[in-house]
Amino acid sequence: MRKFSFGTRMIYFSLITAISLTFFVLQLYIAMEREGGGAIFLSVLWGIMTLFGVGGIIFTLLTRNRTKK
Repeated sequence: MRKFSFGTRMIYFSLITAISLTFFVLQLYIAMEREGGGAIFLSVLWGIMTLFGVGGIIFTLLTRNRTKK
């Protein structure tokens, strides 16, 4: 990731966040509609992936501010 530019990293983590959030909402909807442990488990996994994407965006913003000083 070090060789990627700031814009490329932002696009990468934004896509991960958007896709993961979409599947998280879909799985959460399915889990609420019917009883099933599998859908809840997948909701948790997609939630973790969404947090990974958000964390990557925050990390990218923090490292950019650090290198500008």
